Amino acid sequence: MSAGAALRRLQVADSRIASLRTQLAAAEAAVRGDAELDRQRSLAGAAATETQLAAGRAAEAESEMKALETRARALDRRLYGGSVRNPHELLEMQQELETLRARLSEAESSALELLETAEVAGRHDADAARELASHEARRAGELAPLRDRVARLQAELDAAIAERAAIAQSIDAADLALYQRVAQRREPAVVALAGDSCGGCHLPLSIEERRLVRTSEGIVQCPNCDRILVP
Repeated sequence: MSAGAALRRLQVADSRIASLRTQLAAAEAAVRGDAELDRQRSLAGAAATETQLAAGRAAEAESEMKALETRARALDRRLYGGSVRNPHELLEMQQELETLRARLSEAESSALELLETAEVAGRHDADAARELASHEARRAGELAPLRDRVARLQAELDAAIAERAAIAQSIDAADLALYQRVAQRREPAVVALAGDSCGGCHLPLSIEERRLVRTSEGIVQCPNCDRILVP
C-alpha cells in the first residue's frame, strides 16, 4: 500500500470519528434536555402562577365585598331600627349608607370581573397542564431509545478510535507527522483528484502533478492548498 493510500485510510477513519462524535453529542444533548418540553414547562408554570394570582385577587375582592355588605346591613338595621332618633345623626347615617351601597356596587362589579378573570386563568392553566402532560409522556417514550442510541454511538466511536490507532501505527512517523500538520489547517487533509483538479481547493493541477499522484508510491501534495493528493 502506498503512503498516500495509507493516509487516505487514516483520513477516512478520522472523518468517521468526527461524524460519530457529532452524532453522539447531539444524542447526549437530546437525553439531557428537550427544548420544547422546557418551553411547555415554562408555559405551564406561568399559567399556574397567573391562576394563583388571579384567584388571590378574586378572593380579596370577594372578602372586601362581604365586609361592605356586613357594614351596610348593620347600618341599615340601625337606621331603620328605631334606636337612633336624632335627625342629624339619622341624616349622617343615611349618607353613609348611600356611600357604602355605592362602594358595594363597585366591589360587586370588581369581584365579578376578577372571578371571571380567575376562571379564564384556570382554564388556561388546565390547558397548559394537559399540554405539558402530553409532552412529558412523549419525552418518557423517547428517553429509552435515545439512551440506546447514545450507547450504540459510544460503542461505534470507541471501535472507530481503536481502528484509527491501528491504522496510525502502520504509517511511517514522518508521513503521520505530515498528515497531522496538514490536518490542523485543512479539512479533509487527504483528497482525491477531481478530474484534472485538486479535490480540496478545486484548482487545476499540471500534467506532471497528476502523473505523480497516480503513479508515485510517495506522498504528493497540492501545490495550492498543501493537501495530500491520492488517485
